[in-house]
Amino acid sequence: MIELLLLAFALAIDAAAVSATLAVGATPKRTVGAATVVFGVFQGGMAWLGALGGDWLAARAATWDHWVAFALLAIVGGRMALGGAEIDDPDGPDDTLTIPALFGLAVATSIDALASGVTLPLIGPPVLASVIVIGVVTTGLSGLAAGVAGRVSDRFAGAAERIGGLVLIAIGLRILVTHLMGWA
Repeated sequence: MIELLLLAFALAIDAAAVSATLAVGATPKRTVGAATVVFGVFQGGMAWLGALGGDWLAARAATWDHWVAFALLAIVGGRMALGGAEIDDPDGPDDTLTIPALFGLAVATSIDALASGVTLPLIGPPVLASVIVIGVVTTGLSGLAAGVAGRVSDRFAGAAERIGGLVLIAIGLRILVTHLMGWA
């Protein structure tokens, strides 16, 4: 069970960072809350697919997953970094997170769960229980990160959104470099 919790926390880190970044941007709290749940569902779902598809599925995804994650995070992060410099609506934030962008971020942050899911049958607990733990941990950690970041961002407004966008780009670069260098 310890290995499962460690795996779940490790897989949740990217989703938590993205949730925190969304919370410092112009994304409404309700949308950020929904994003944390979507991230948890995708994280668990990708781990389940990895457990079902095993090595075959992980090998196929390994050739392109890092490029997809990088592109999605760079696009959303770039938008945030550039958009943080201007205030479009003085009456309040608008919903800048579209459904396709949300699903893109969910895929980008959960691709590593696909490969890690291959190990689920080997670590002990039943796969379904493991998938649920991974999803719950991701949702909880993402919600916690978003809550903390939302409180901090009130003090830094537009700068926090620009920094958050740069963090998303950095996460995408880390994923890309890690895979290209064979460190993952």
